[in-house]
Amino acid sequence: MKHELNDNSDNLYKDFYKDDIYYTNINIIYVNTANNIEKIKNESFLMTTPNYITREEIIGILKANSIDHDKRYSLLSILKYNITIEPEDIPHYLKKSFNEKTHLDNHLDIIKNIDTIKFEKTISMFQDLTELIIIFFEKSPIKKKEMNNITNNITKKIYLNNRNHTHNNNRKTIKKQFKV
Repeated sequence: MKHELNDNSDNLYKDFYKDDIYYTNINIIYVNTANNIEKIKNESFLMTTPNYITREEIIGILKANSIDHDKRYSLLSILKYNITIEPEDIPHYLKKSFNEKTHLDNHLDIIKNIDTIKFEKTISMFQDLTELIIIFFEKSPIKKKEMNNITNNITKKIYLNNRNHTHNNNRKTIKKQFKV
């Protein structure tokens, strides 16, 4: 009888145990040149390794989503939202007022490098809230006149050998305009 009671109480609280994350939501936000959100795309991503999105998978996601409706976008930011609150802290957390809660500060991380992203184990009840947010910014089209100015500003180094010196350490560098 005592053993049955423990199993029942375990089943009641199983949603509050931390578990591996097998999938995450990916929100892709497209921002135009006027700094307005143009489109938000939402998709689920099944992880090949629990709790990890590999570098190759991230690069694949970025390449697949960098062009939308014939517009090119560059990566602005990657954010990871992963609730890592401990099960025993939930009652204390729920008693806090909204102003006291720093849930975004504790759970939203800026991904600075395109590398494997690790998600921490999360309480089963909060796993649906785990997400990766990718923000793309529209590239402004380069006009032909601006392109000519860019190519005219490229310089090429030319090394002149001095025949009097046998050492190659005494090179003179002359910058010459390179025209295409």
